[in-house]
Amino acid sequence: MNWTRLLNGLWIGIAAFFIARCVIIGINPLLVGFFVAICLAGENSFCGYIGGVIGLLTAVPLVDCVRYGLVMLFISGMLNVKQLLVTKGKELYICLLAGALLTMVTLTFGFFGYINNDVVMSSLEGLLAFSTGMVYLYAINIIKSDYARIATENEAAISCLAFGATILFGVPINLLGDIRLAEAVALFGMLTVIYKFGFGIGMCWTMVTGFILSYRTGIDEYLVAWILVGVLAQGIGCVFGGGRFGFGMYYAGVYFLVGTYLYPSIVTEDGIKALASAMLVFLLAPKRLLLRVEERVKGDMLSGNSPEWGRLIIDRVNNLSRAFKRIDYTLVGDTGTGIGFCDVGNIIEGFTNQLERAVPMRKTITSAIISELSELNIHVKNLVLVKNQDERFEVYMTAKVDRGKLVLASAVRDIVSKEIGMDMELKDESRNIVSRNYEMICLRQKPTYSCSTSVRRLSRYENEVSGDDFYVGDLTDGQKLIILADGMGNGKAAADDSGLLIETIEELLSAGFDKETSVKIVNTYLADKNKGERFSTLDMLILDLHTGYGKLFKQGAATTFVKRGEWIEMIKSTSLPMGVIDGAVCESCRKKFYNDDIIVMISDGVLESIIFENKEDFIKELLLGLDNQDAESIATTIVDEIRSASGNRLKDDASVIVIKIKKN
Repeated sequence: MNWTRLLNGLWIGIAAFFIARCVIIGINPLLVGFFVAICLAGENSFCGYIGGVIGLLTAVPLVDCVRYGLVMLFISGMLNVKQLLVTKGKELYICLLAGALLTMVTLTFGFFGYINNDVVMSSLEGLLAFSTGMVYLYAINIIKSDYARIATENEAAISCLAFGATILFGVPINLLGDIRLAEAVALFGMLTVIYKFGFGIGMCWTMVTGFILSYRTGIDEYLVAWILVGVLAQGIGCVFGGGRFGFGMYYAGVYFLVGTYLYPSIVTEDGIKALASAMLVFLLAPKRLLLRVEERVKGDMLSGNSPEWGRLIIDRVNNLSRAFKRIDYTLVGDTGTGIGFCDVGNIIEGFTNQLERAVPMRKTITSAIISELSELNIHVKNLVLVKNQDERFEVYMTAKVDRGKLVLASAVRDIVSKEIGMDMELKDESRNIVSRNYEMICLRQKPTYSCSTSVRRLSRYENEVSGDDFYVGDLTDGQKLIILADGMGNGKAAADDSGLLIETIEELLSAGFDKETSVKIVNTYLADKNKGERFSTLDMLILDLHTGYGKLFKQGAATTFVKRGEWIEMIKSTSLPMGVIDGAVCESCRKKFYNDDIIVMISDGVLESIIFENKEDFIKELLLGLDNQDAESIATTIVDEIRSASGNRLKDDASVIVIKIKKN
């Protein structure tokens, strides 16, 4: 069951019921305006129609129920005409059409003698339906998408106040003859609006509700008494704080003091019951409903005005500079690397593109994040949502602890993840603790997948270093880099060759060089350095943990095995190793990986040590016999079987890397 849709339909139906009861000078065209608004806003028109008709039956004669009901049916049918299905930009004309339709229906009913409305009254009904339709539509869109604008925009505040006032006007004075329902709703509204939106909007709403209740009950003291209570409660709250519970207690205390000594009519038995009902709902309402709207945060950290953002950019530039220096040190003395100005320009261009992709974050989400963090005594100065060049989201926040203990950045991560509806994780450059000084908290979208790896390296000779080498690490933005290199021969010389290959490729990729370009540069470098006399194989996997896609690069490498359930794929290479000749082809392929997939990368020594004829089939059957094991267990099993199959006499250095994919 879609609970969000159910709750939306419920509140639309209740609002329609109360607006239908809002009778002014014997007419109620406001329901027609509301119905047009919910249709244009894409809300549940069925619930609105049912709630409105029930409300009409309790407030107006049956003939008016039929009249307004027919107009709403016409509107619903009209908006389903093919030409009107796309209503964006046509709201004014549709509201005008609804008002004209109501006027014509009213004149028709008057012509046949069912009602006594004349042309002036009929035109007034149509005008009210048109104008309230526009006001209600604006208010509903504000409430749905960005209610924080109520605190900053006059148009938003006025439309929402008008919307709330008409609902309150239709609320019955008494419920079951015992509870002052209208008074309880008014008090709950005042508590909520003052607490959530602050003094200005709160006082406006207090005056509106006080006027409506004074008019409907004949008790003139409501208006002045409630304004006085609101002012005093807000002042005490500003001085002493205390959150929702504290504000509720201040309001109740001031209410009794003002009622006891100044306006006794608000502390009658019925008045106390109404206050108790409002307080109970206010204190028990969902936290999400009563998050305060905060406007003290700045949303633009990318304009250059934020010193924290500037420091982050400087750190990134320094990292880029250090990467180039490492490359220069690694390739020292080489004249044929193939690195050109175009390559460097592309890196810098890609780097700068990552700094200018800010996207708007809804103010309701911003306010919710800031409000929840304020409960942890965290003050937020800047908050921005960024979409990077790979279309993934990042959040940058400058914050500090106002008072109390230091707070782990993981608490910030949890709140941001909940409010934006997306799992986030801390970036490497982020602070891990929110301190008493403004620091940058950097979050990125959490990848869809994760992977566990296990590596085994076996030397052919017991007291000699393996000539194989490996690397398992992270590139930017949720990409995993796994490299296995097999140097020619055994011992230290082979280890130096494979280590140099891995170190150079890792540095190039970290600096931002394209993957294919990096492989070509390293091959050119090794071919020039070793003159084709020494070489290393390259087996590299770059796995995107957001999408599950991986790209394998193989140059002279042994077969890679991919296990998915009872299916095994073998990925082979026929190309020359790295460093044999300049311009040697590196084979690559792109694969989609899924949950529980297992990838096994091996060096030549593994296959050479198997004494059976069908060496790859041996590995294949071995993997098919493994069920639901982790990467560590699989690697151990493979090594044990290889030792057994070789009679514990390896023909060459042997290495195994096992990667297991898991969906988060």
